[in-house]
Order: sequence, then C-alpha cells, then structure tokens
Amino acid sequence: MYPWFEPIFQQLDNSFAKQHGHHALLFKSDSGLGSEQLLLAIAQGLLCLEKSGLQACGHCQNCRLFESGNHPDFHRLQLQEGKNIGIDQVRELIGNLQQYARQDGNKVVYLPTVELLSEAAANALLKTLEEPTERTYFLLLADLVAPLMPTIYSRCQVWTLTAPAEEQAKAWLQQQIKTDEQDLDTALRVNYNRPLAALNALQKNWLPLRKDFLRQFWQFYRNRAVEPFLKQFAFSDSVLLQRQLNWLSAFFSDSLKCKLQIKQDWINQDIANGIEQFSQQLSQTALLQGNRLIQQLRQDLTQINAVNQELMVLDCLTKLITQVFEV
Repeated sequence: MYPWFEPIFQQLDNSFAKQHGHHALLFKSDSGLGSEQLLLAIAQGLLCLEKSGLQACGHCQNCRLFESGNHPDFHRLQLQEGKNIGIDQVRELIGNLQQYARQDGNKVVYLPTVELLSEAAANALLKTLEEPTERTYFLLLADLVAPLMPTIYSRCQVWTLTAPAEEQAKAWLQQQIKTDEQDLDTALRVNYNRPLAALNALQKNWLPLRKDFLRQFWQFYRNRAVEPFLKQFAFSDSVLLQRQLNWLSAFFSDSLKCKLQIKQDWINQDIANGIEQFSQQLSQTALLQGNRLIQQLRQDLTQINAVNQELMVLDCLTKLITQVFEV
C-alpha cells in the first residue's frame, strides 16, 4: 500500500476490529494518488476470515482467490467504455447480493467510478445501500470534485483522499525513479504533489513535451494562428490531452499570481520568465477568463461523450482570441 494511505487504513482497521466499521465507505479522491490500491486492500481485508479488522493474512483461500481475481463474493461494477454505469448492471448486482456468500463470509461491492452511475442506476442502488443484505459491504470511489447525489452521501461514511505532504511524496518518488532533482521537483509541482501522476510524467518524458507545448501556446498568443496550435493537442490520447489542459490552466493561474505580485507557490517555476512576460500583456480580468475557458473545456471533455473533441478545442481557442487576447 502507498505510504500516504497508511494512516487512513489504520483508522479503518481499528474501527472494523472493534465491530464499528460502516457498511458503505465512499472515498472522494484526487487523481494520481493510487486510491484504487487502498480500496482493494480494504476489500481483501473484508473478505479474509483469518484476521480481525482489515488486515489480510495473504495466504488463506479467500486471499488467494482475491489476489487471482476470482473471488466469487467480490463484485466489481465495471465501466463500459464510452458509457455510464447503467441500471441493468446495478440490477444484476442486486440479484447477486440476494444470494448467500459462496465463501461463507462477507460480500464486497466495489464501484470505482460512482460519479458515472446513471441517474436510474444510482436510484436503484440507493435501496440496497440503505438496507444491504447481511454481511455486505460497499466500497465506492469518486472523483474529488465530481457532483454526487446527496442521497448517496447520506448512506455512506465519506473519506477524502488528497495529495500527501511534499516531503513524503518526494521521498517516495526518489525511491521509484532516478532523475535530476530539479525535474523531480518540477514533476511534483506540475502534478500538484500527486506522486503517481508525477512518476507517470517522468517515465513518459512529459516535462520537455510540456515546455514545447507551452512555447507553442506562446506562439499562438503572438500570431493568433489557431490551426498550428490545434495540431499540438493529443486527441488520440485522452490522458495526455487532459495533461495539456492542466498545463495551460497552471500557466494562466501562475500568470494571474504574477499579475497580483504573488511570488510563492508557482507551478511553473522553471519557466518563470515566460510567465512574467505573459502576465504583463494581459489584464487580471483577461487572465481569469482565460483560466475559466480552459477549466470549462477540461470539464466538458471529461463529462461529454461521443463528441468531436477537436471542434471543442477549436471553439475554446477561438474564444481565447476573442475573449482574452483581444480584450
């Protein structure tokens, strides 16, 4: 388990060891933290019958079945590509939960993207959350900023998972990869101290890619030529595309800080000269609007399926020219 989750796991372990554990745990998590590993550790602990609490022995039949991915009492609601989690999936789950546990222990439901439940599916799940069958536990994972139905909150014990302290994140990252310390610091800043996201950026050599992308943005600002900059976006890689929008958002955010003469906590400390030049060109209002446009595009690309992403980015770039650069 990642070290930044150990205090939370210990709290939960103590609660369950004292028979005070809640049947439905909802974790609101930032991305890039490896939160799924925490929930799977809890799931294995609930299914293991050899130890009290959530500590799994690792060698009993339940642990072996879980680690092989074949435990019959572990139910994972899988997200179908391009679709929300539908009511038919939830109904099938509810039907399975009506049966006795095949291993004569607990039953565990794991839902790693609860924010993607359709409204009908969420409503179908609510009754089971409120009145679960005997020895049934729910582990729900949702994006930190995703809106959820209040009725789901009311039926769960909610935990918030955020980035660890900088020292802990850096110490862990140094154990995972050998790299220049300045690059390591930059990777953590750019990824808001999220260790797995920073490691991914270093492994995929995204730091120089980021610098080049922001240089291309500067050229776009100078010449107002949409087409060349549009070609820089990674439409075939949704993860990298979101990263590129994060880079732009951080660029606008740092520029606004510079405009307000705030010198600390810049994300893009390695390109401070460019930030200062950009902030001098635009008003505070324009910088705020630019960041809003990028944030809205990022949200739309995440939440809206089956659309032409290139057209959405093109629309945003056009608005940057008319509503930000030329104001």
